[in-house]
Amino acid sequence: MTEADTTRRLGIAVASGMLKGVYGHGVLSAFEEAGLRAQVYGAASSSGLSGGLAAIGQARRTGVDYWIGAAGGVAEKGMSRVALDSIEEYGPRLRAGLFRPGAPEFLLATSKVTNAAAAAATQGPEAKALGKQLLRDVFAGNRSWVQENLTATVFSSRAAAGGDTPRLTPENYDAVAYASTRMLHAWAVPAEVDGQAHVDASYTCSCPAREVAATGVSVLIAIGNDPFPLFRDLYASEEIADASLLDGARVLVVKPEEDLAHLGVDYAAASPEGLVKAYERGLDEGHRFLGRHAEALAPFVAEHAGTGEAGA
Repeated sequence: MTEADTTRRLGIAVASGMLKGVYGHGVLSAFEEAGLRAQVYGAASSSGLSGGLAAIGQARRTGVDYWIGAAGGVAEKGMSRVALDSIEEYGPRLRAGLFRPGAPEFLLATSKVTNAAAAAATQGPEAKALGKQLLRDVFAGNRSWVQENLTATVFSSRAAAGGDTPRLTPENYDAVAYASTRMLHAWAVPAEVDGQAHVDASYTCSCPAREVAATGVSVLIAIGNDPFPLFRDLYASEEIADASLLDGARVLVVKPEEDLAHLGVDYAAASPEGLVKAYERGLDEGHRFLGRHAEALAPFVAEHAGTGEAGA
């Protein structure tokens, strides 16, 4: 970025999508190869890992291997254990990179439970049945339980102590990262952050584009993992539309042209071959996207592109 461009800021928000998140990881890897660096990265649920790795310059290094391992572990270990194991494996690297001086701001979304009765329901034996009902509510367009009992809570690595925005720190990173992924129908292990019950970000904020825009970025790239319209949450409460303005930021959306299920990648199950194809699809589309928007994104591309690791 040239001296004249220092007032311009780029934000990248990556949507959730469970195993379909491999596509977004491919897009982020393409950006990394091309030297595109954002000042703010936002992620939710399954994109927490790929978004965090992109923020520290290590998305391409990890690549599709993580997703193949995660998909292979679902049947054997269950979703909670897969998420916890990935945090154990990648957490040290992310904590070392995300909180170093000069690192981009990293936003990680969750859904905070707002009352004791809902906390008991989400943390106890009712959780699985409740989660299945909430998925049925998606198709019915019914957000009433979510509106009454959850609130979008987005942690920031740059939040000031004592401020309104919750702080993401090395001490609470693991808890926030797990909470962000905890879909009630399939994750058995409860999630708490600082003693407060939380559940998956996707119920309230599956793509934290609005929060990234609020940091003062001039251009916002929103990455989706489905070919359908990109929405803020599972219940389609707000569309994140290409070429729109969000809090003053110009929005550019990148997403697959077809459902990744056609490649062998669905939300909770995927073949290794399908994951490789979906990752490569994201990688290819990421480079094409950069070509289409070369002028708008030129200020954010490093002079020497490559796969250097900013967090190493």
